[in-house]
Amino acid sequence: MPSIEASGPSQRQPPRREKRLRFLDGLRGIAATLVLLYHLVGRTRIAALTDRGYLGVAIFFVLSGFVITSVLAGRRMSLGFLGRFALRRMIRLDLPYWVNIVVVLLMMGIAAKLGVPKNSISVAQVAAHLVYLQTLLGYPEISSVYWTLCLEVQFYLTLILLLWGAQRIGVRRSYFLLGFMILMGASAVLNTSWIHTPDGLMFPYWWAFALGALCYWTVAGEASVLYLAVGCVVLAGSAFAPHGDWRVTATVTAALIYLAWRRNAMDAWLTDRVSQFLGRTSYSLYLFHPVVGWSAQSLALRYVNQWLALAAGISASLVASWIAYRLIERPSINLSHRVSLAPKNAQACASAA
Repeated sequence: MPSIEASGPSQRQPPRREKRLRFLDGLRGIAATLVLLYHLVGRTRIAALTDRGYLGVAIFFVLSGFVITSVLAGRRMSLGFLGRFALRRMIRLDLPYWVNIVVVLLMMGIAAKLGVPKNSISVAQVAAHLVYLQTLLGYPEISSVYWTLCLEVQFYLTLILLLWGAQRIGVRRSYFLLGFMILMGASAVLNTSWIHTPDGLMFPYWWAFALGALCYWTVAGEASVLYLAVGCVVLAGSAFAPHGDWRVTATVTAALIYLAWRRNAMDAWLTDRVSQFLGRTSYSLYLFHPVVGWSAQSLALRYVNQWLALAAGISASLVASWIAYRLIERPSINLSHRVSLAPKNAQACASAA
């Protein structure tokens, strides 16, 4: 009886993690830019043009599912692997995040000195943020984008637990995929808000991450394209239900990734310098624009019109993201690569996202 680890035939080689996939970087850049414009353009008279920029988060979730699944592909789940994986992601993501928290607190302190009213921040609230538990514990977010990071951590853990369980009982791949699709469908129903779920839990958004995982298994030959097609049709078909724009955006993202793979365009599409710059710095741009860009725009609004203030906010966001990438994020990426996901007596893993 074949287990979930077995590989199926594929006409093309699956994307390898030894090198970055430039199309995915370009999509990351689009996602981060959408969120930036949603926040900053949203303070101008043309706010309606970017009032759905929050959909960049849906793109991020699908990309995350694709990339993380590629990292986990073919690996035996164990406590040791979970520890190595957690350490690697912690170095890669937590260091920039923690620095961003410090910057947020410093900016809030400066704003308070200037007479800008701010809510007080407790030590317990900061501590909860450091371990991604603020929403679950009922603390307000100190930055508007942190809630998505809390969900990402839950996504990773859930996928690993599902794979671990499948490996432990040696479930057939077809049964695993069927159960996976059922979970994805249940999550999509929760996304409609027809059923209330506690704040801070990932269940209403798991479907987007799962769609990215399903997309990877498809291009890797571990799942029939039929599963991906059914998932996309069902999600897109719910467009008229509440929050349908999220599901349509995620579906389009997964379809584009699959199409890029089919056309051997993973290293051809969105490879221009602007897209690649935004993609490489997307995590820093996502983290720093709500504090640096927003603050620069707020300060500029005191002295210039809304358009110059918007330009100031966008410029400050881009500069801050570049500096953060060079000084914090890129060193953390290099450091994370020193953590091998394979045991010492096994072949070292290729570089992760």
